Amino acid sequence: MPCKAAAVSSDAAWVADDPALARRVAGLGDPVGIDTEFMRVRTFHPIPALYQLAGENGVTLVDAQASADFAALKALLLEPARTKIMHSASEDFEVMAHHLDLRPASVVDTQIAHAFLAPDYSASYATLVAHYAGVQLGKHETRSDWLQRPLTAQQLAYASEDVLYLRPIWEKQRHALAQCGRLDWFLAEMRRVLATPAETPRTWYRNLKGIGRLSRHQLAVLRSLVNWREDEARRRNLPRAWVVRDELLMALARQESLRPEDLPALLPKRSALRYGKALARAHRDGRADVEPPPPAPKPLGRADNAVVTELRRLTEAAAERVGMAAPMLARRRDLEALLRHYRRHGELPTTFEHWREELVGDSFRAVLAAAR
Repeated sequence: MPCKAAAVSSDAAWVADDPALARRVAGLGDPVGIDTEFMRVRTFHPIPALYQLAGENGVTLVDAQASADFAALKALLLEPARTKIMHSASEDFEVMAHHLDLRPASVVDTQIAHAFLAPDYSASYATLVAHYAGVQLGKHETRSDWLQRPLTAQQLAYASEDVLYLRPIWEKQRHALAQCGRLDWFLAEMRRVLATPAETPRTWYRNLKGIGRLSRHQLAVLRSLVNWREDEARRRNLPRAWVVRDELLMALARQESLRPEDLPALLPKRSALRYGKALARAHRDGRADVEPPPPAPKPLGRADNAVVTELRRLTEAAAERVGMAAPMLARRRDLEALLRHYRRHGELPTTFEHWREELVGDSFRAVLAAAR
């Protein structure tokens, strides 16, 4: 059983204007715990509802629906000298990119930090609160309507709780990471995460499953179809799948030609009627593309899959040896990309420098050299 943590005040200040926000941000100190609440069920973009901040002056709940410019919040998020503590931050980054047009600097992610200390790769916030603070959180308001005003007392309590323990969690994680010599590993990984470019609309087609089985000309058609869907989904503010699902775009990309009258046999009736002409035009534009994208990686053959399996075994053994989560070191898709990179360049990719090199560099090279 975890030890009971010292009591942490849960009193929260509600902020809905810029002057009050500036005053609260000025008293947060360093580091600052940050979380967001948002809604994203029927829309393309997340709709921001709250920014939760935890610092020396307690918890601040910032109404993201307020008529404000959020200048003090933006300055805080971009300040490199102040550490921002978040948990599983990727969706929060998306909210901030859309609403505030920024990606925060100097972020530490408690979920990633925990993966350097334990085998659990994607521990929940509640799990970390129990592990590091000795507190069992109650049932959360995960399906609440965060856009309603006023929020209920239960929603306010949950929103406060969701950021309340980030600072004490990080304090214990930082100490543990330093004790076992992995603080530099973790900070290097956070720098890599923050430097990774966000996905752009024009590269989204690369995320679709099965693109390795398409020719370059089919890839050009798929890119054109996906780009059209990105524009349409953003224009109408609808989830991508509500416009046309991925697997249907893949099927259209394989067609040698496409006319509006062909669509009823290939798409749901409503989609065919609404989008038939636009899809046929996007298909035609893709077929006419004189600069098709480079070929996507082909699925690995039996021999290469055996190499990846051996690399995965080495990954799991190294992670178990030091007591960290194996996927933090490398997931299967990372190992597949590593194998392809080594075949082209004769060396490990840069993502396997520093701490990954220390753990598996020599053993990986031995396996890869033997398989060439």
